[in-house]
Amino acid sequence: MRAILPDNSLLSVEEALSKFVQEMPPKREIIEVKIDNALGLVAAEDIWSNIDLPPFSRSTVDGFAVKSSDTPGSFKIIGKIGIGEAKELRIEKGVAVEVDTGSILPYGADAVVKIEDTRVNNNIFFIDKKIPFGLNVAWVGSDINRNSIIVREGNKITPEIISLLASTGISEIKVFRPPKIYIVSTGNELISSGEELSIGKIFESNSYYLSAVLRKDGFIPVGREVVKDSKIEIWDAINRGLEKADVVLITGGTSAGEKDYVHQIIREKGKIVVHGLRIKPGKPAILGIIEDKPVFGIPGNAVATIMIYGKLIRNYLSQMVGERTYEEESTIARLLLPVKADSKRFTYIPVFLVDGYAIPVRFESYMIGTFTLADGYIALNPGEEKAEDEEVKVILNSKEKDPVILGEEDPRLMNLPFRKILLGSYPACKALEKGIGDILVISSFTCNPEKYNFSISRKIVSNGTGDEIGYDDWIGISKIVKNPSVKLKSPSTAPYFLGRAKVIAPEGYITGEEINTETLYIIVKKGKEKFLEGIFR
Repeated sequence: MRAILPDNSLLSVEEALSKFVQEMPPKREIIEVKIDNALGLVAAEDIWSNIDLPPFSRSTVDGFAVKSSDTPGSFKIIGKIGIGEAKELRIEKGVAVEVDTGSILPYGADAVVKIEDTRVNNNIFFIDKKIPFGLNVAWVGSDINRNSIIVREGNKITPEIISLLASTGISEIKVFRPPKIYIVSTGNELISSGEELSIGKIFESNSYYLSAVLRKDGFIPVGREVVKDSKIEIWDAINRGLEKADVVLITGGTSAGEKDYVHQIIREKGKIVVHGLRIKPGKPAILGIIEDKPVFGIPGNAVATIMIYGKLIRNYLSQMVGERTYEEESTIARLLLPVKADSKRFTYIPVFLVDGYAIPVRFESYMIGTFTLADGYIALNPGEEKAEDEEVKVILNSKEKDPVILGEEDPRLMNLPFRKILLGSYPACKALEKGIGDILVISSFTCNPEKYNFSISRKIVSNGTGDEIGYDDWIGISKIVKNPSVKLKSPSTAPYFLGRAKVIAPEGYITGEEINTETLYIIVKKGKEKFLEGIFR
């Protein structure tokens, strides 16, 4: 029985896939695995960090921990903290503590001087110049905040994500079980590689391609066989596949020839949902169901096999594992802010991508979380500078397509179905100038937009005495902390310092005495307002 496929009745790949998904919704199964075994699998839930990263403020060099405001001058060495030790040493005026790379920073210190930059004599060392605040210090939570999402549901687990999970103490995660796939190639003309090529025969390659690409994409081929153009042999092979696998792929036998039995078998044993696509090559593709399992018929042409897999089948299999849609490789974007490389080293700077702009992230080499969670990075030669609005090539980690919230952190934002780039008001004000971003959250301490959709007022409170805890300069409330001993990346880590210093943060993160009021302006791109109704009223 021949199958006639008139062009005017054919569906596009997108239409065919949509119709098939409605008829045969992708089935998902959640399993729990050790992170050692998670590579290439897809996260089945959001994963949150239970700790700050780094979990404590620490030195990034071997040297002496000091209070930067005391420099230049002479310092008495009162002890040493080795890596892994937790000594309660306090820095007072004119004293210092020797530290190793990775050692916890003693209380009261806010900078570390490299040992090679000092002169030591009889337990006294000398600093000849002013040392900047924060020199050679990795602050607690400066990479990842406690209770922040480090892996989103639908993210594929990469080696970098495994490193990040291990860095936060997570050993097991829930993932979607990758589907098992059985491959059948049909054709009297086919012989296997290694056999003698006689007249009229060709080497079979489709099953090799499909097996390889399935493994590459994180799926599991559990069987592969080549059969003749025999209705009985083809059905027996399909039946074996149905017993062993979740999905069966068949190449050849889908068109209108007398021995094209695949469409006949699927129709007789199950159901054909779609037969024929508006695509070249690949027109005679079949999307069918047998025994409540997806069965795909792929034209025998090798290029058609590649096209149908890449355009259609991979998309369906990705839905079976809940994978998000990503763009790969590289892209060209304009810089939202200027950047500069190290004067002596080839420099990589992580960036987030928003509406064609690259937002560079402040970055140190220890920040595995920052690098992994960024959309990609730009590479600069030693001493190279790039100006605002200059085009740069972004090497992509993975470009998510979800809408973006850019700007200040607030607890009311955390459960919204958006990607969150909470770097502070400074990049959000720049984004407002360029007209980019889905939702901007801007502090009144940084800039005051003429137009906005919502505004909320929040109290700024103070708790404790002593050294003041402040914020990175991009954060709005950094403007009200005059002489911070520590600059935090976000208010989420402020509670860590309660009882140890004077902590200043928005109400909702800590409790305390009101010292100021901040307005958050919420600017929403048209069409996104519905997500915020009832939240910022």
